[in-house]
Amino acid sequence: MKDQSKLVVLFVEGDTEAEFYKLLINYYRNKSQNLFPEVKIINLKGIGRFEAKVVSKLKNDILKDKKYKGLEIKVFCCYDTDVFELAKKPPTNWTKVRKGIIELGIKSFYEIKSEKMIEDWFIKDIDGICEFLKIKKPKKIPKEGLKVLKDLFKASNKIYQKGSYTHKFLEKLDLAKIINSLKGVFNDLENSLNTKEGA
Repeated sequence: MKDQSKLVVLFVEGDTEAEFYKLLINYYRNKSQNLFPEVKIINLKGIGRFEAKVVSKLKNDILKDKKYKGLEIKVFCCYDTDVFELAKKPPTNWTKVRKGIIELGIKSFYEIKSEKMIEDWFIKDIDGICEFLKIKKPKKIPKEGLKVLKDLFKASNKIYQKGSYTHKFLEKLDLAKIINSLKGVFNDLENSLNTKEGA
């Protein structure tokens, strides 16, 4: 059943992330025995200018839409951390994003950070990826998810291209395994979706 008092908005940075979070939300929806809120995933097609894009989308697409009027809005920005770790000038100032959201009257803002890259999450279920690609599981698996995926896809005569959702392998991933291995990364999201125990 639907929680008609709440809207959860997820901003993501690319096609791969959009598809992953769509599957993740469906996973939680199917698992939930509580009222489940409306969820909207917005693909911003890149991490640059998140400050302006997030606030603009909320202001023009969400807050002006009558169907969301009066709902408690919870905002999540989901992104890879790799571009922030090495850049002298990070592409997004999260303090500005938070400030802009608060100025719109939205009190709940969260960040879901995939340390380095979201591909590092995917390889938590290396068995599912190998099964999809119909290849044997390698004996040694590096920690760098993007390299692992590229090598595995290459071994299956396919190409993995970051940022593009061109592969159906995400649907084969064991999300429970990934969620458990990430230890709390999705706690705020689970609370917002009423799927956390005690929520």
